[in-house]
Amino acid sequence: MWVKIAQLAWIFLQKNMWCWKHLINLLARLDRTQLIRILTNLVKNAIQACTETPNPSILVQVEGIDNKVCIRVVDNGSGIATENLFKIFEPKFTTKSSGMGLGLPIVKNIVETYEGHIEVESNSVIGTVFRVWLPLVNAET
Repeated sequence: MWVKIAQLAWIFLQKNMWCWKHLINLLARLDRTQLIRILTNLVKNAIQACTETPNPSILVQVEGIDNKVCIRVVDNGSGIATENLFKIFEPKFTTKSSGMGLGLPIVKNIVETYEGHIEVESNSVIGTVFRVWLPLVNAET
């Protein structure tokens, strides 16, 4: 199923939180449900990371780069500890008291199923950036 990524990204607005969306109309070959799972998990984590941040912000950006779609979810929250960066995609790893540790492993699995990959950068001072890379598909095919 063809999904307009930019349109789906609009569903993520959190009360009392500024969300800037620099979105363009790109198409990726991705099941709608799977895209919603990816964005829901990444944005939910970003929201949770910003709960103690004085001026929380979340950026969802979608752009085409070199025949790929890059979905970036950026927050200025508490960041991910360096020692945990290599564990976050492992099933059942969590630092949250109510978490099951399945969200990011599910995201990674979906992305890799569609021949993409996911990257993360994090710092306790500036927050976290997740980049999901998926093959860009010509809208006419």
